[in-house]
Amino acid sequence: MRQLTLRRSFCEFLDSTKRKVGPAADIVSRMALHQNSCPFVREDVQAALGGRYVVGPVIAVGGQGAVFRATRTSRQDGSEASDDVALKLHFYPSQDVRVQREVTAMENVAHPNLARLIEHGYCDVATRHTRYVAWKFVKGQPLNVRLKDGPLLESETLAVGRDVSAAIAHIWSRRIVHGDIKPSNIMLRASDDDVMLGSVVGAILIDLGAARYLDQDNAHRTLAPSRYADPTNTSPTLKPMGTLGYFSPEQLGGLAPLSCASDVFSLGVVMLQCLLGRHPTDYDQDALADGIRASGGRLAASASLLSALDKMLSPRPTSRSNPDELRRLFQSLWRTKQEAFAVCDAHR
Repeated sequence: MRQLTLRRSFCEFLDSTKRKVGPAADIVSRMALHQNSCPFVREDVQAALGGRYVVGPVIAVGGQGAVFRATRTSRQDGSEASDDVALKLHFYPSQDVRVQREVTAMENVAHPNLARLIEHGYCDVATRHTRYVAWKFVKGQPLNVRLKDGPLLESETLAVGRDVSAAIAHIWSRRIVHGDIKPSNIMLRASDDDVMLGSVVGAILIDLGAARYLDQDNAHRTLAPSRYADPTNTSPTLKPMGTLGYFSPEQLGGLAPLSCASDVFSLGVVMLQCLLGRHPTDYDQDALADGIRASGGRLAASASLLSALDKMLSPRPTSRSNPDELRRLFQSLWRTKQEAFAVCDAHR
């Protein structure tokens, strides 16, 4: 009877999630559902791609483009395929630089905690020359949507920290800095276990549009923060690419070379937000300039986690922990939490 009730609750949860945000895919986490405003007709998209995709419904439409749920039935070379994808078509040619940056970063990267690039190119949709990118479809919920329901459990926060740390470590091994780690760029995976109903057990990092990438020939160089010209500002000053409230001090200042430590700082902000259920500085970037501390407050979290967050949120990049060390630490703390829960459940 208990399991039946839990399953019913789970179904109700899924229904409510669909009503709020629609099906979730790794490339659409930041987009609102506005299906009626999509300028592309799926039959036109299917024809433009030579019938190699069976194009389904619109998942989402945002400022950058429209995303369809689709199945790729053959590759560009004609060989057979069967890939469930989120197919994004970009609206504006001016986005090419950002899109290409993400494609370049992800073309030769494969990791379970990173969005997987399937295919990219150009097509003519009803005479409209369009850039498209196909990503592996991921069932899940964006972290920013989940946070609307309140804070995460410590075990859930650890799962997010573990998996995003692993992703950061992997891309840094290729000298890539993500540059825009925030809740809307993190997809959550939920447990199918009835006992831990709906709990977060993993995460996938998406959207490397702000990434800084160096090929192996230039691996000796340092990474400068990505910057862009703000079209709404007449000043020639270049602004850093990313999101206010999550920049590391060195990323916002643009003076120090970037490393994975910048992404570690941003992840620290995200994890603290997970525990609090709100942004720790209410998105005030200036309040992050000298770092912030997770310990010393009234957070109901283990001393080990709070100590790790304090190091991650240091204003000095050299004081922050290595992402691979963080992955191991968070995995160990997460396992301890799971074991403690199993013991408690066995004594009920």
